[in-house]
Amino acid sequence: MPLPVRWSSWLFCAVVALAPLPLGSVGVIAPAIWSILLGIALLGVLPMRLRGSQLAILAVTALLTVLAMLVLHEQSAVRPWLGGAPNALWAEAGKLLPAELPPAVTIARSQPFYSAGVAIACLLSFAIGVVLGANRALARGLLWVVAVAGLVYAISGIVTFAIDPARIYLLHEKQAHLEWLTSPFVNRNTAGIYYGCCALIWLLFGCELIEWRWPSRRVSLPRLLARLDMPARRRLAGHAFGWLTCLLAMFLTGSRGGVGISLLAAVAAGAIFFRKRMPRRYGLIVALGVGSLVALALLQLLGGGVGARFSAMGLSDEGRFSTYRATLRMIWDHPWLGDGFGTFEWVYPAYRTDDISLRGTWNRAHNSWLELASDGGMLMAGAVMIALLAAFGVLAHGVRTRRRDVIVPLAALCASVAGALHSMIDFSLQITGYAVVIAALLGTGLSQSFRSGGAAGTGSDASVTAGPAG
Repeated sequence: MPLPVRWSSWLFCAVVALAPLPLGSVGVIAPAIWSILLGIALLGVLPMRLRGSQLAILAVTALLTVLAMLVLHEQSAVRPWLGGAPNALWAEAGKLLPAELPPAVTIARSQPFYSAGVAIACLLSFAIGVVLGANRALARGLLWVVAVAGLVYAISGIVTFAIDPARIYLLHEKQAHLEWLTSPFVNRNTAGIYYGCCALIWLLFGCELIEWRWPSRRVSLPRLLARLDMPARRRLAGHAFGWLTCLLAMFLTGSRGGVGISLLAAVAAGAIFFRKRMPRRYGLIVALGVGSLVALALLQLLGGGVGARFSAMGLSDEGRFSTYRATLRMIWDHPWLGDGFGTFEWVYPAYRTDDISLRGTWNRAHNSWLELASDGGMLMAGAVMIALLAAFGVLAHGVRTRRRDVIVPLAALCASVAGALHSMIDFSLQITGYAVVIAALLGTGLSQSFRSGGAAGTGSDASVTAGPAG
């Protein structure tokens, strides 16, 4: 491996591991720093030879980037290329102010450019994941980085939460969620889905180890245990420790959506991984049923606070539904170009209804897909959703066809689907520290969903030897 590629892979893994640490990397400075570092890492991987599948993925990504840049230009330009009508608020403001205000599609000029930091960091993380992900060792290494980083955050978060629940890692004073674990994020919902993602990876590592030791003849628990030698049992115990620790941190967040979706993703991942070991007719149903019972048992044992919130508040709250209806009206008023990226906080008050509590500020729609449509227009949101669904299809193809390292596309599929579902009821994918991790997993999983044609060391099934790695 060339030295620049090696250094770039280390830099990339460092960014993925550290991105959640500074309070989820919210704001402007942290995304800018990560974007610069990821840009340097991307330059370092340029010597790598790309396969046709990687070029196709990057070509689609480039088309989406061009579309986003076009929408960005149309929203802020005084003379849009496509002749988009300026927002009516500029004319009303011009009547009240003595200065002449040049109109624009967005209601907050330059705000779409300022809000692009998260998207740029995610784009770079995804692109590097696609390039490096073709290498089997690097792809598995990224999974280890995400899992170990999540375990470190979980242990330190649990310990510091027990000492002082009102602070994040004893350093930053919380403004909300004082009774729940949020470290290293500010919002407990983002922390919940992040720890659920890390627990999912630890679970798949354990499933893979069991699969490697699966008896070739009649299957029974004593025969399986007999095939687990002492080193394998130690590794399995380590995987179980990482899984349970991340689960405990997830439950301590008290996030209903994060816990529920993470448990569903874990059940689906386990059932899909062992699908070939089950009877053809009803094996998958049995696996899903057993996994659901285990998830409910864990919820009862470790998730008392989450269960209490489910009982008291149900699956959602009226404020979210009212905000969704208001966001749909925003989309209806400006369907094609939206109101401008990152302007939801300024546009929403005009659509806020009386049935929403006046307490607090709604600076997010709590549905990233509706907010994307209201900010960037239905064309931009539709293109992103279609591309994401296509990516899920490619990952599913990789899970179905790969003979080795199936946990890479499977972890990417379950984690990214969980993130997409959670972003339908919250804004986790708008938090840089979490979104960078999911983008890296998604890019790596897509790259590992295709066979390399036998090139050694690039993820080819033919080049993978049987037995545990790492």
